[in-house]
Amino acid sequence: MKFFESSSLSHEPLVRINEWIEEAVKLEVPLPHAMNLSTADDFGQPSSRMVLLKSISDEGMVFYTDYESHKGKILQKNSKAALNFWWAKTDKQIRIEGVCIKTSDQESDEYFQSRPRGSQISASVSLQSKEIRNYENLVKEAKDLEKRSSGSNLKRPSRWGGYKLIPNRIEFWKNEVNRLHRRELFILESNKWRKTLLSP
Repeated sequence: MKFFESSSLSHEPLVRINEWIEEAVKLEVPLPHAMNLSTADDFGQPSSRMVLLKSISDEGMVFYTDYESHKGKILQKNSKAALNFWWAKTDKQIRIEGVCIKTSDQESDEYFQSRPRGSQISASVSLQSKEIRNYENLVKEAKDLEKRSSGSNLKRPSRWGGYKLIPNRIEFWKNEVNRLHRRELFILESNKWRKTLLSP
C-alpha cells in the first residue's frame, strides 16, 4: 500500500524525513504518514490535530483539508504552522516548522479524483468543523449523494484542497539511553540548510 508520494528529494533533511517515514512503513506502524499539525489563531491560541501526509518533495509536505474548516480559517490568517511525527516502534520523532500555502487547483483536482469514491462523497457533504443537527442526517446526505451521482464523476468542492507546508526548521529526535537523546536541527538560511546538534 502506498501511503504518500515522494519526488525530487535532494535536500538532506527532506531526504531523511522520507527515510524515517519509510522505516516506520517497513515496521508496519499504523498510519506511518500521520502527523500532528499545530496552528495558532489571532489571539495566540494554539490548536492541534492529526492530518495525513500525501506527498513530500524538496519544496515541502502536502496534506489536504477543507479550507473553511477551523484549521483552514486559521491558516488563512496565520500561515505559520508546525508538524510533528512520532513513531513508538522506531523511538523517533521529527519536529517541523514552516509556512503553509495552498496547492494549485490542478494539484488539488488530481488528488481529489484519485481518492476512493466514498472519500470524495464525504468531502462533498461534510462542511468540516461546522455544527450539525445529528450524525444520522450527515450519513443520509452521503448516501443520497452517492445515489444521485452514481456513474458520474464528482467535482472537487472549491472549499476543499491541499496545503503545502514549506519548512524552515526541521529537528530529528532519537531516543537514547539515560535520556541522552540525540537531537539534530536543520535551519534554512539563505536557501541552504545549516545543521547543528542540540543538547537533550
